[in-house]
Amino acid sequence: MKFVFRLFFVSILITSSLFGDEVITTKKDEPDGYYGLKLGAILTPTVSYRVRDKASGTTDLTPSDKAGFSLPWTMISMSKEWEETGIKAEFWGEILRNDALTNDTLAGTGNKSNPYVFLVRRANLGKTFEIGNTKHQIQLGMFELPHMFSVWSGNYDWRYFDKSPLESMGFAKDPVDLGINYILRWNSFSVQTAIVNGEGYRNTQNTTNTGYDVIGKVGWEPTWSEDLKTGFHVLGRASNAFGYASDECREGKTSCLASDGNPATRKQGTVSLNQEQVVAVETHLVWREILNLGLGGMAKKRLGGEIVDRLSPYAPAVKVPEATGRGAYLWIGLGNGTLRIVTRGEIATGGPAPGLQATETVEKEPWVWFKPGTADPLYSNQSYYISRQIFGEWFMTPSARLALGYTEVRSYDSKGEPNKWYVDSTGEASNRVEYIEQFSKPVTHPISEYGRLDRSIVLKATATF
Repeated sequence: MKFVFRLFFVSILITSSLFGDEVITTKKDEPDGYYGLKLGAILTPTVSYRVRDKASGTTDLTPSDKAGFSLPWTMISMSKEWEETGIKAEFWGEILRNDALTNDTLAGTGNKSNPYVFLVRRANLGKTFEIGNTKHQIQLGMFELPHMFSVWSGNYDWRYFDKSPLESMGFAKDPVDLGINYILRWNSFSVQTAIVNGEGYRNTQNTTNTGYDVIGKVGWEPTWSEDLKTGFHVLGRASNAFGYASDECREGKTSCLASDGNPATRKQGTVSLNQEQVVAVETHLVWREILNLGLGGMAKKRLGGEIVDRLSPYAPAVKVPEATGRGAYLWIGLGNGTLRIVTRGEIATGGPAPGLQATETVEKEPWVWFKPGTADPLYSNQSYYISRQIFGEWFMTPSARLALGYTEVRSYDSKGEPNKWYVDSTGEASNRVEYIEQFSKPVTHPISEYGRLDRSIVLKATATF
């Protein structure tokens, strides 16, 4: 019995040394964030009902998140700040559908399902310091690009309902990228410039080009009163601006020049075919919780160049003309601290794929009617799209909201005519070429033409904590 007692006593002495001191995450009489560690999350459960009727002509059975329940913008945030040194580290995670990263799913060309995956949204280390009346910040890693300023400054307050205008119009490939970021603030003025990979945070570097993008923003946000906030911002981006390989635009090597499947050719284009320039302007006005007004525009230019066949050095080069595109947007929010109604409109060249596209070239009518060697007159691409939104939101709490709204997108083709759906008598999708050919030769299954209008009724909630 004594042996058992001694063994028990010795075990207490030994195990007591295994327990370290209490882990202190707060300080007495200080808030939980005393040591600068902050945790947060954004949740956006969504229900989307896609309007389908007989006039649309198609049921669109392809897998997508445009209908049903989804989580379009759900993130977890973590940051640590050392105030005495001005150092801050950020790590944010985002939940995405797998088809946003790969085509090897049912929504693309593969056969895998589309589960949600966890992706890094932010991961950077920053340093903040002051020189006189100016404040400076340098970030290295993965960070939000300058065109996302409206979201994080509270100007565009509905990112949970849909992407911000500059984001949806395609100012950059993604809202986040890897690189280095510098921000200067002086009184009401701010300057931000970034050098990034250019492919965005969802793609591997060098998949579209081998150089770096340069992005900048100049902003002016004067302080009129506690209730009134205004701002004016000018942004620019030059893709593949420097650091590129002189022969990167080779057939099948980058997205610059697709392979024609002909082994007897080896095409190569100038680097300018892999470059584009974007300029945007945005202004906003926020008055209390009553009025939120925003207006902006964007222009994009895709540089031209030449394409040669390296296996036929004496053949003339194919000229690729420079192309431009433009767009504009407007949002208005009216309400109070409990209810608010919001409407937004957007128009831009391109379509039916979302985002502003550089479609217009110098070949415009009527001059191209006289271009030698053309069998048919050439016209500039006149495609464009118009999107509209209207929704009402209820502020359940200061950090939780519920919105119910309606969205629609109508697009127009290269001739400026409304895009159509073409469906044969068996219900299978067809195209315009087959639709026209049926009037000159017999067909087994007649094809009908329907107007294309994408419409949805959306119910969304968001909570930030």
